Amino acid sequence: MSGKDTQHPTLPPASDLEVERPQDSENTEDTPPKSRFRRFLVPGLIGLAILGGVGWIVFSRVIMPLIIFSQMKPQPTPVQLGSPKSAPIDDSSDYAASLDSRQSITLQPRVAGQVSAIYVRAGDRVEAGQQILQIDSDAQRAQVASRTAAADTAAAEVDSARADVDNAIDNLKALQARRASAQANVQLNQREYERYQELYKQGAESRQTLDQRLNAIQTAQAALQQADADIRAQQSTIARARSQVVRNQRALQQAQATVNEGAAELGFYSITAPFTGIVGNIPVKVGDFVDTSTQLLNLTQNRQLEIQIQIPLERASQLRRGLPVKLLDQQDKVLQSGQISFIAPNVDPSTQSVQVKAIFPNVGNQLRSSQFIRARVIWNTRPGVLVPTSAISRLGGKNFIFVAAPFKDSGCKEPAKSEFGGPVKVEPDQLTAAQKPIQLGKIVGNDQEVLEGLSGRDRIVTSGILQLQNCAPIAEAK
Repeated sequence: MSGKDTQHPTLPPASDLEVERPQDSENTEDTPPKSRFRRFLVPGLIGLAILGGVGWIVFSRVIMPLIIFSQMKPQPTPVQLGSPKSAPIDDSSDYAASLDSRQSITLQPRVAGQVSAIYVRAGDRVEAGQQILQIDSDAQRAQVASRTAAADTAAAEVDSARADVDNAIDNLKALQARRASAQANVQLNQREYERYQELYKQGAESRQTLDQRLNAIQTAQAALQQADADIRAQQSTIARARSQVVRNQRALQQAQATVNEGAAELGFYSITAPFTGIVGNIPVKVGDFVDTSTQLLNLTQNRQLEIQIQIPLERASQLRRGLPVKLLDQQDKVLQSGQISFIAPNVDPSTQSVQVKAIFPNVGNQLRSSQFIRARVIWNTRPGVLVPTSAISRLGGKNFIFVAAPFKDSGCKEPAKSEFGGPVKVEPDQLTAAQKPIQLGKIVGNDQEVLEGLSGRDRIVTSGILQLQNCAPIAEAK
């Protein structure tokens, strides 16, 4: 066979050279060992990496801190310490009350007329007697002047009547002198008659001469009688003159009364402040016509205010004059202090309460009439112990407070566990926060009364109580 004729087999394409692989299930025994190792190598490495990472995390986060904290001494928690305050505690009750001015009026005129001037403005402070408003008084002044002239005339008539009385008295004196002369003449003629009568009996005088003496006596007696009549008539004249004086005096008094009445009414045209106070609303203006029903302005005295409180009947037995009363603002700040000055003798049937009143000085004009305010009645005062409300903790419906004391005196059997639950060792003199149950009383500002569970000698934790456990070591913060 020649080389020319020799035929070489032709190879198929590469894609056709793939050898059909036997099924794994049928020919596993024919798989080489190197191929099996290569299949499990990568998953194994991944698993080892995961286990190593978890182990490192556990070691660094748990085991290592436990080792470190087991070798370290626990550090006490810094806190603020303080002492309870001994202070008087008031047994008190708060009530809604109303303020009222002890002097508050609405001024109204006592006469009618036109407003001619207003001397104040709303809000002004006026003193007692200060002029506030003027009503036109020209007509009243003219009337007073007329009445004054009439009174002057009546006074002149009184003087004239008194002069008549004096003149009549002088005439009476003259008549009385004349009567005295007539009486003396009668006596003289009486003696002459008696002497001539004796002579007549002796025959020394004639009957004619005796009759002449008798006639002289009768003439003198008639003159005396006339003098008596004149005196009586003059006395009547004096009485009438005196009566006229009385009548004129009464007329003068009446005239003076009308003058005084007009002058007093003239004063009503000038409106003055009856007391020191603050001017309120002024509804009238200059030129308005007013009468006795017109409201001119309000005037209120705010220097002292009276508070009215309705006390429930169950507290009425504790009421007494002199009980302290405090006025409070919305922040419980005391505005003013006073005492109960009045207790109503009867009970309000609609509210079954007793009304009491107290007077307060309105320093700085902080209060206003008709204002509603909170009033605190102090029934009695007792000594008490106060702690800050921030030092009180509540757990399970009970109240506690942390008392700072050396561990040996704290009452703790063992110190509080650390946050990892490991044992903690403290020295006997280590300051420790012991949680004590307490019974609370009244709240006074930012403090609260402790009724039981605490003494004034204890030192308490006043801040940072949320970070503390019972019997935890603490240190006072500087």
